[in-house]
Formats: sequence, structure tokens, C-alpha cells
Amino acid sequence: MKIDNLLIHLHNNVDAFSFKPRHRELIRAALPDVRITVAEESDDFMAKLPEAECVLTWVFKPDWYPNAPKLKVLFTPAAGHDWVAGDPSGRVKTCYGSFHGRIMRESLLSMMLYFNRKSERSLTDQHNRIWGRLDYCDCVGLFSQSVLIIGCGALGRSTAGLLKAFGSTVTGVKRSMTGIESYPGVDKLITFDRLEEELPLVDHVVLLLPGGTETDGIFTARHFASMKPGAYLYNLGRGNCYREEDLVMALRSGPLAGAGLDVFAKEPLCPDSPLWEQRNVLITPHSSAISREYIDLFIHEWLETLRAM
Repeated sequence: MKIDNLLIHLHNNVDAFSFKPRHRELIRAALPDVRITVAEESDDFMAKLPEAECVLTWVFKPDWYPNAPKLKVLFTPAAGHDWVAGDPSGRVKTCYGSFHGRIMRESLLSMMLYFNRKSERSLTDQHNRIWGRLDYCDCVGLFSQSVLIIGCGALGRSTAGLLKAFGSTVTGVKRSMTGIESYPGVDKLITFDRLEEELPLVDHVVLLLPGGTETDGIFTARHFASMKPGAYLYNLGRGNCYREEDLVMALRSGPLAGAGLDVFAKEPLCPDSPLWEQRNVLITPHSSAISREYIDLFIHEWLETLRAM
């Protein structure tokens, strides 16, 4: 697609998610003839929107589209539709980021290795100056374990590829089999209605589900109870897919051995949440996609998509 006027408004309270001068130079090198405008504030963005043909932004509301008569396509780094709505008229094409897997799969891997390699024990022993070498005999390798990925979109497929490289057996779960694509890292693909059959067989369960009413409470107490004793659960999708009390019960009374949690139903996680007190829980502050390469990856994906249009 040919564009002449590009408008960028990518400011975020997370510095890694904000547009920098080096990103402008990256775009300038790729699109030397395009007029690049970087809006510093929301008012500045709205004032310049009527002339824009392409927009890169974190936020865009449905009633803004009429104020953008020349707009052809809108891109956002976000994978979810929480902050950018599609054009109700269908005139403007809206594109969401699908590059996050390269970052988030490493965050997931760090959680899995934290549990498999007993990192919590290592930190405790280091603090207490204990040489506990004989305490690591129950460590286990990912190459001998099975992983269940619930949510096999772009992020799930990227995650499966990395885990497969480590030798894991990977099963993917989709809510339906419509629009099946290639899943090179997945050994088996099942639908959500077969989840309870598979849960007792796997060592790690990874939740990569989007938010919204369709996934609200979709992973129930019955699912937790079906998990293999000693299994681990990870959530890097959205925090609405299970009830916190069901997770806490599974951690305290079984079958879960531990959980790696990056997202929560209410964020920040409440100081009085019982999850803070669980020794078998690793908590990260919705940071699994934070990386200094974030906007670079978005720009590379945007340029590739734009050229293909």
C-alpha cells in the first residue's frame, strides 16, 4: 500500500512501549518519501488526524474515524482489541500486533525453568550460605515433559515452536477448529471441549487466552481438579479466565505444584491477595511482553504488512 502521510502517537507509561527517535530513523530509512508526523500529546494527535493516511497508535476510539477522512489503515502494537476499536463503517483497515510471541515465550520459558531447576531453592540457599547440592535430584528437563497450550493464536504458535526446540511434547487447544492454520510446533491439536481429557496427562498448562466475555471464567474449578498432580500452570494471557479462589485452592490443596502468573483479574494485584503468600507462585507484574526491542519488532512487522497490502 502506498501512503504519503504517516501519523504516529505511541506514548506509553511503560518506556519500552514508547516511540523513540531511533524508531523514526528506522522508518525514515525504509520509507524515505513518506511524511512522518509524531504527535506528542492526544490533542496534537487529534488535530493532525484529518490529514493522516496511516496511523500507528495505542488508542483509537470508534467515533474518531469520521475525523480521519483520508485514513486508509491503522496499526496498533497491541494484540488485544482493548484500546483500539475497528472502524464501524469498514472503510479503514485495522491491524493488531502479532509479534509478541518472540518476547513472551522467553518470559514463559524463564518461569518454567524457574520451577524445573528449583531456582527458588537456589536463592534461599544462597541467602543462607547453604551448599545444598543433594537437594536438586528431583530437577527435571523440559525435553521429558508435556505442555498444554490453551489459546493457539499467533502467541501460542510461537510459544509452541520454542518449547518444541527444547524437546517438549506440545498439545494445543482451540475453542473451535475453524480457520485451521499450520502449527509446526504442535504435536496434537484439540478443541476446548476435550480439555478435561488432556489435563491429567500434561506437566505444564499454559493459558494464552484473550480477554472478553467469551473467555470469562472459562477455566473452572473442575479443570483445576482434573490437572495432573504436581503439574504447573502459567497465565500470560488475561486474568479473567479463572477465579482466583479456584487457583488458590488448587495451589494449597492440590493438584498444582506451582504457578507462574503475569496477569490478573484486577491489576495491580491487590496487596491482600493470598497469591502473594504462596511459596509455589512466581508473580510478574504484567511484564511478559516488556522488552527494549518491543517497538522495533512492531515497526518491522508493520513495514512488512504495509508492503504486502
